Amino acid sequence: MRLPPRLIRWLGALCIGLSASSQAATPWVQAGDLTARHHIEALQSQGCLKGVTLSWPISWAALMKGYRLAKAQHPSADAGACSNQHSEYLQKALEATQQATTGAELTLGGATQEPLYTSFSSQVEDEATGQIAFYSMGEHWAANLAVGYVDGERDDTHLRFDDTYLAGIVGNWQLGVGAIDRWWGPGWQSSLALSSNARPVPGLWLSRHMPLAPESPWLSWIGPWDLQVIAGQLENDRAVPEARLLGARFVFNPLDSLQIGLTRLAQWGGEGRPQDLDAFWNAVIGRDNGQTSGLKEGEDPSNQIAGFDFRLSLSPGDVPVGFYGQFMGEDEAGGMPSKFSSLAGLDMVTGLGQGSQRFFLEATETVAGSWLSDRRLNVAYEHGTYRSGFRHYGRNMATTWEGDARAVTLGLQQYFRNGVTVGLNLSRATLNQDGTIRAVIAEDGAAILQSVEEQDISLAELRIQHPMPMLGGRLDWLLSATDEPVETVFEERERFTAGLQWTRPISW
Repeated sequence: MRLPPRLIRWLGALCIGLSASSQAATPWVQAGDLTARHHIEALQSQGCLKGVTLSWPISWAALMKGYRLAKAQHPSADAGACSNQHSEYLQKALEATQQATTGAELTLGGATQEPLYTSFSSQVEDEATGQIAFYSMGEHWAANLAVGYVDGERDDTHLRFDDTYLAGIVGNWQLGVGAIDRWWGPGWQSSLALSSNARPVPGLWLSRHMPLAPESPWLSWIGPWDLQVIAGQLENDRAVPEARLLGARFVFNPLDSLQIGLTRLAQWGGEGRPQDLDAFWNAVIGRDNGQTSGLKEGEDPSNQIAGFDFRLSLSPGDVPVGFYGQFMGEDEAGGMPSKFSSLAGLDMVTGLGQGSQRFFLEATETVAGSWLSDRRLNVAYEHGTYRSGFRHYGRNMATTWEGDARAVTLGLQQYFRNGVTVGLNLSRATLNQDGTIRAVIAEDGAAILQSVEEQDISLAELRIQHPMPMLGGRLDWLLSATDEPVETVFEERERFTAGLQWTRPISW
């Protein structure tokens, strides 16, 4: 396996020495922070964290409030059960964030090829990447200016401002503008709604700051709840240039052990499409099924997906266990989503040795109608008008497996107390079960990363994250292998992918 010259040049930059702290400041736990999510989910399963954990990012303030509320409600004899390695990690991470309120973060990385598959974990984006971000955070606001350069062959947008944002707190609401990764759903390997598989979509958002329970006795049964609303702008080089991405997600916690999420996403507007108030209202009420909704040809205002997900967290014998599922519909019938894709899984946390472990088993089926109806191939994440599909710069904004796929993943994660994290995912997948590429690639648009034929593959992915004592910061390693090459629209992929990424915060 030959390292590309671009990667060799960028790896040479790792010899740079800087004086830095160990953690950059953000007002939230970012989507892709696998170690933080592990400890947060473990606390929630143990009854030591009140709140919702199905939508990422999650604000640090909400997490610490949820931890204090849960600990206060424990009987005094059991209060010590919530003082463990998971709460210790959370407290140290919060203190580091509070101390590093202004500074910069340098990221350098590279890979032998653009990684084809992703999961809930940070990893290098492409053959050669670099980013410098300047951040500052106050009591009621946070800002991050990130300027990156990515040198790859598929997506020729080299200069990028991904991860840039400006956010503020008004009452109990967070208002923000920028491009940040999101992960909507309970899955560890994939999500059927929004995930970090594609580049983040720039736009506006509104979300609750503290997902507290309603005070009204009529609504208190909802428990802690969160609402997120987004309005983003997709790229220009697609079948419908400058289409918008609209989304809303409501998550509530009616039982300490149960979380339920409701999601709706739509591609709307764009060049040549109706985008006045009437079209927007039709999209909001779901009147977008063409002539079956009484619309004339060309008046269909949007491409929508909607569905629900859940996580049931238990702790039998002090062993945190979770059961979760996600179901997203591609169409509407009787005012409700239909033609569902499905995801289901279970996970378990153990505390062997000087750290903790998480094991998960997750199954995904991205054929529309694979759950409770007839299977419809070439439907999931595709559309007759928005013909580039539910993608951003060629990558699916939801599942890493793309449409018409079936996959089962066994995941094993080890979290050492010295900051080292090791994750191994073993997957068996059937890709593009119909062997058809329906999406349209616009002129100058990024090619999509979907198998051009039906293909059965075995996939092994090893991710390692550890501190970098000599240079400071941390290193993220990625090693992945498939038993046979995957032929995409862009190219035939090499079976082996190796990559690493160095992240170095600098506070002042």
